Amino acid sequence: MTKILTIDPQSATYEELTPAAEILLAGGLIAGPTQSFYALMALADKSEALERLNQLKAGRREDQAFLLLLDCPARTHSYAREVSIEAETLMANFWPGLLTLLMTGHTGLEPFLLGRSKTVGLRVEGLESIRRLIRMVDRGVTGTSANPHGAKPPTTVAEVLASFDGRIDLVLDGGPTFGHRSSTIVDLSGPEPRIHRQGAVKLEDIRSVCPSVIA
Repeated sequence: MTKILTIDPQSATYEELTPAAEILLAGGLIAGPTQSFYALMALADKSEALERLNQLKAGRREDQAFLLLLDCPARTHSYAREVSIEAETLMANFWPGLLTLLMTGHTGLEPFLLGRSKTVGLRVEGLESIRRLIRMVDRGVTGTSANPHGAKPPTTVAEVLASFDGRIDLVLDGGPTFGHRSSTIVDLSGPEPRIHRQGAVKLEDIRSVCPSVIA
């Protein structure tokens, strides 16, 4: 059975999060709360964990990459080949938050993290406990929703376990999540910023700081 670790999603201590960090560093797979839904989390550089994750999310397109949750904008440089002025502006205004940025990824990233155009999706998570966990493991963690492909994203631990009990190593139980819309995705890999998916952050708010974005 999958272990359950109850935490406060905003104030869990480093000590309280240690079991989750140890599992991730050992190449394990966990689930945890985010600002919107529960997510399946594996370390960005653990090939076997990413393969397990891919199997759990069977049915996804081969070019549908797993986004990475970060703890701070500075960590973007570990995964994106170039961080544009537009990216810096969007990060300054909407991170932490429900905005995912697609940027050209570094060569050498795990294939499961790269989309069709070799882009990597990055977002700084709004829950302090998850940012703290990322600082503990010192690298990005995946943030794909903790549901089988095509199913409704879960907002409770019970929903996560209904699909994955015994198939993941641990669940961080932070109580029900807000269940807001998924993150807005902006593609910054081309000559002009482009909305890839409408989501929680409104287009007009993005355009108020980045007028060149194309819907």
